Amino acid sequence: MASTPGGHVDIERLASRLRMLALQRPEAWLDLDLTMPQLRMLFTVRRRSGCTVSELAETLGRRLAATSALVNRLVRAGLLHRTSDRDDRRRIRLRLTDEAEQLLSTVDQRSADRFAAILGRMSEPGRAALAEALTELIELVSSDLAEGPVRSAPHRAQEGRP
Repeated sequence: MASTPGGHVDIERLASRLRMLALQRPEAWLDLDLTMPQLRMLFTVRRRSGCTVSELAETLGRRLAATSALVNRLVRAGLLHRTSDRDDRRRIRLRLTDEAEQLLSTVDQRSADRFAAILGRMSEPGRAALAEALTELIELVSSDLAEGPVRSAPHRAQEGRP
């Protein structure tokens, strides 16, 4: 198991590895006639509804021109709406269409079903330990949210990580 120098399990790396493993089985999205970058973009717009193309490019770590081209394809496919900002009509905001929402809900359900099947193969002690750890994490995150603004965390480069 990956550990930090202090001996703590590196949760961030484990979560990243879990996400990468989940993408290795594309049954949840392969038949949807979307590329992985398009699907990722739709999930990002869902999470950041109302973002601009430049905000989306920054979030995804992509060039603005490439992001804009992909947004154009998704608009033509009927999966994204462009709307004018109420306060600044020059600023264009992105939102999912109903069709995109349904599509992402399908991907979510398929992924949840697959994950449930995998958890069903996990040992009972493993499931119990996972449930206990996730419960504690949820309580801590909920408590942190209730406390107000997040204290700034050091940037990865400052921690000696890439």
